[in-house]
Amino acid sequence: MLERIKNIGLYQLVVGLLLVLGTVFSVYTPDVFLFRIGARFAVQFMFLCLMLGFLFLFLRSTNLMFVSFTACALMCIFLKASFHDTEQAAFYPKLNGEPYFKVAHFNVGSSGQAPPNTLQTILETDADIVAIQELTFDWDGYLKQSLKEKYPYSESIVRLDFRGLAIYSKYPLTQIDTFHFEDTPNIFGTIQIDDKREDIFFVYANTEPPVNTRAYDKIRRHLMYIADIVKKPGAPVLTLGAYNVVPWSYELKSFRTLTGLCNGRRDFSPTLITPNTQLLQVPTDHILHSRQLECVDFEPLSDSGGDYIGVMGEFQYKPGYAKGSVK
Repeated sequence: MLERIKNIGLYQLVVGLLLVLGTVFSVYTPDVFLFRIGARFAVQFMFLCLMLGFLFLFLRSTNLMFVSFTACALMCIFLKASFHDTEQAAFYPKLNGEPYFKVAHFNVGSSGQAPPNTLQTILETDADIVAIQELTFDWDGYLKQSLKEKYPYSESIVRLDFRGLAIYSKYPLTQIDTFHFEDTPNIFGTIQIDDKREDIFFVYANTEPPVNTRAYDKIRRHLMYIADIVKKPGAPVLTLGAYNVVPWSYELKSFRTLTGLCNGRRDFSPTLITPNTQLLQVPTDHILHSRQLECVDFEPLSDSGGDYIGVMGEFQYKPGYAKGSVK
């Protein structure tokens, strides 16, 4: 039966064409909402091509095996360029004795755990800077009371909807302010990690969920607005938040091109992101950094129930960096 199926010319043509079109539309995504949503799952498509390649190898369907493995290889090259930076592509930088700090971003609204359990997850990361998404009035009061001893410096914008956000820091917030892009709040300012190094300029922002084509356009305009802000400081820069676009998206690639920021995230595996396998998980939470900083590590975070809740990056100043020495 398998021998008969694999020799059907139309079957091979259709499957091969679908693999080719899937690869093309993942790399060069048309500005059509359905294609934009599909391109978010490029990593899953890459693994599908790999598995199909082995399946067609078993079936001795040489043509489809070649197409599948070629599509997988092209997707690997495309996705690698979205995660890795040229000068850091081979390995993570090692700790070098320079000032070192951890930044964590949490979506408390996505956790299915009780607030005390979510709080325990936050504290266990021992991050120096904690960013909170979907901050409501209840969460604001609870976190301020629970985190004030460990994180004495903070700023929050409380909303009734999902747009509330907050920053908690162990280090002084030497400047802190907020701005709105249309109706979406943002927090920005500077953090003093070390008095011999330049204060770090940061922007914390969460964009509109991509529910339609207009939402994607608003995400792009929001990121361009942030890009105009972070291009001005000569200091080290961090931008973080739920940008609701994947690293290989046009929006984030354009943002990185304009700002020169590096992606802290090195890879993404939808099957390993949490103890609970989530095949449809996509990487839309980001921590980006300027080249005065190095990312030592980056990892997804899960709550006590194994559900994805955010990301954490570990950063250090570049070796020998002092005020104004690296641009």
